[in-house]
Amino acid sequence: MITTTWQVVDMLADRLEAQSGPLGLKFVGKYDERLIPKYPAVVVLPGPRAKTLHATRTFQVAFQLELYIYHANLSLTKRERSKADLQLVDRIEQELETDYRWADETGDSSVIHGYVSSENPGILQPRAGKSTSVICTRLTWNAISQRRF
Repeated sequence: MITTTWQVVDMLADRLEAQSGPLGLKFVGKYDERLIPKYPAVVVLPGPRAKTLHATRTFQVAFQLELYIYHANLSLTKRERSKADLQLVDRIEQELETDYRWADETGDSSVIHGYVSSENPGILQPRAGKSTSVICTRLTWNAISQRRF
């Protein structure tokens, strides 16, 4: 099972990259990449990781990741993008929840359970000062895993 933050970030980003065509994504990034070359895009950021005693010689490891889905430039009208944006977020959530335990090619679980816990739409100003604002949705993904000691 996965028990480190970098492993879970890479696992999630790799899955989204592999499914980028069917999902309609033009770019998948991770670790707060600042340059978004094409839209729509998603960037996976690490969040809190908590480790607690769970059972005899077992830690339970809880992860929280933030996914920023960059939809489009605000030069398009809201009417033109709203439904498509919501559909993109829904496709990403469905992909992240097709297998709650994230089994690998051998059938072993990468995590015990992973799911999207929240969706927060909004507008972000990119860090480059002359860039236009972009429509963005933040998804929060939670997962639990275990590590023996």
